[in-house]
This record gives sequence, structure tokens and C-alpha cells, in this order.
Amino acid sequence: MGISALVITADEEANIRDCLSCLQFADELIVVDSFSSDDTAKIARECGARVEQREFKGYSDQRNYCISLATQEWILIVDADERVSMELAEEIRTAVEKREYDAYRIPRLTEFLGKPMRRCGWYPDYQLRLIQRSKARVPDRLVHETLETEEPCGTLRNDLLHYSYRTVEDYSRKMVAYARAAARQKSIEGRKFSWGDSAFNPGLTFFKMYILKGGILAGVRGLTLCALSAGASVLRYAYLWELPNDKK
Repeated sequence: MGISALVITADEEANIRDCLSCLQFADELIVVDSFSSDDTAKIARECGARVEQREFKGYSDQRNYCISLATQEWILIVDADERVSMELAEEIRTAVEKREYDAYRIPRLTEFLGKPMRRCGWYPDYQLRLIQRSKARVPDRLVHETLETEEPCGTLRNDLLHYSYRTVEDYSRKMVAYARAAARQKSIEGRKFSWGDSAFNPGLTFFKMYILKGGILAGVRGLTLCALSAGASVLRYAYLWELPNDKK
């Protein structure tokens, strides 16, 4: 009933030690690194991880390769900017031993501008991260690639802590990258640019997050997140509109 903890990295020296330190309860640590220019790989080895360096061809491809290296029956997928608390680690071990399900979702609590964000629809943000290796697959997507399984899933109680957006600049930088990838994914799926959607959906995104999902109760942080999310929606449609004229 062993667990392989899997992490994919690229220039994560600021995060990788803390990430791997809280995964020491696992029976195996595997890091697939995209030839980082910093000390990510060195630090990961110091933390006892098996490190494989491999050219990055896409998140799904990299995650599936990482899964293929696992030798334990269960896999736990964690990002470098995520942390597993002692309480969650204990719950994971208990779930694996009891084996009531073959896969488990974990609630994720994301920090935004210095504080956990429980409003705006960002929580509990359930993530399928713990699963029997033989039943795991990551579909080929350019963005928001997630584990999929046809098995019934259990749900853990303790949060996976996510430290991805410490500043507005952090969010803005990732927002642009995700918006571009999301537009390409839509294009691959045959989606076409729509004037109506591009005009209506950003405002709808803001309304849902700020009013229906309680962003208004989160003060300036809530307003900022909702506005940035609406801006991300604008970017996705702009990139989708731009794609037919992209000569690259």
C-alpha cells in the first residue's frame, strides 16, 4: 500500500524544499524537472527525491511521464507551490490503508495576496490527487490538466495548501500564460471566436465571483481577484480571436 509522491518542476528552487519536506511521509519521492536553470534539481536530490530531467512538451505529457516512473501502488500528485500539512498527510495514509475508494479528492485552499481565499468560488476547489497508479490518467490538454478516473472517488477533509499568488504580479503573469494556453485548447477543440461570448462572459465571470460566490465579502482582495479573473476571460477571447492570424 505504498505511496509515490510526484512533482513536476521548472525553476522552483524557492518552493521545492518546503514542498518535498512535507512529503517525507511518502514511500517514494519523484521529481521530473524541465532542465531548471536554478538549483531545483540539486535541492530535490538533497531532499531524497529521485530526479529525472526531461524536456517539457506540455503539462499532461510531463505528468503522465512522472506517473510512469512511480513504483508504488498509490500516487499523490503535488505541485511545487503546494504543501501537505501533517493532518492531511495522516489522513492520506489512513485513506490508503482503509482503501474504501480507489481515488480521493482533496480540498485545496489557495492563498491570494497574503491570506487564504475562501470566497469567489475558490474554495473548496476539490482536486483529484490521490489515486491508485493503475487507474490514473491525465488527458492531453494544454491547460488545467487534471487526473481522471472512472472509479468512484472519496473526499478527504484536510486542505491541500496552495501558495501560488502572493502578489498581483504573480497572478498577472500566470493569468497571461493560462489565457494563451486556454485559447489554444479551445481552438484545438474546434471552438471559434464569438463576439457575443467575448462581450458577455467577462462581465458574467465578475458577477458570479463577486456577488454569487461572495467576493464582495473579501474586501479589496475579493474585488481584485474578481476583476483580474474577468480580465483573464477577456484575454482568453482575445487570444482566440488572434489565433487564425498567428503566423507562428
